[in-house]
Amino acid sequence: MPLLELYPVIKATHIGLALLSGGLFAARGAGVLMGAGMPMSSPVRWLSQVVDTALLVAALFLLATLHLNPFASPWLQAKLALLVAYVLFGTLALKRAPSRAGKACAFIAALSCFAMMLAIARTHDPLGFLRVFGG
Repeated sequence: MPLLELYPVIKATHIGLALLSGGLFAARGAGVLMGAGMPMSSPVRWLSQVVDTALLVAALFLLATLHLNPFASPWLQAKLALLVAYVLFGTLALKRAPSRAGKACAFIAALSCFAMMLAIARTHDPLGFLRVFGG
């Protein structure tokens, strides 16, 4: 079966995993800010890593199915740059920021990156929802 025939399944899987990953991060970040220990427990961290790995695999399958070069497409370049920022802010929010205020700021920044990645994915525009302000 050609990979293109699986496109709807791969796309739906990628979208579902992206929403699951973002929801899991949001729940973990909120839990960390509330002082709970469970968000950083091994099973929860493991689940997050499994979901994120599956999300990456689905993304690679999408790239292969559609024959896309992420470095030649401005909207994919923007998503990749935001992904790096999301991961960096996420690690600050969950464990590396030295204060609760620092964790909160990093958490908001990470969620903002995530929201922008969703907007870019929906619009295929590197400005995502910011396009309404730019014309």
